[in-house]
Amino acid sequence: MPGSGRAEVYFIVAMMILILIVCAVAVYFFFKTFKTEMKEKEERRLEKAAKASEETN
Repeated sequence: MPGSGRAEVYFIVAMMILILIVCAVAVYFFFKTFKTEMKEKEERRLEKAAKASEETN
């Protein structure tokens, strides 16, 4: 079939773009979740430190 080589290249390029989009979305949600987890971890650490200082007083 004439032009099938070009169609295959277009298909490969489209799949690569789709993969890049999916990876970008996954990285975005990873960092969003990571940031939230680190904030919660810091809050727990501060609460633990406040509780420990109350017990010593």
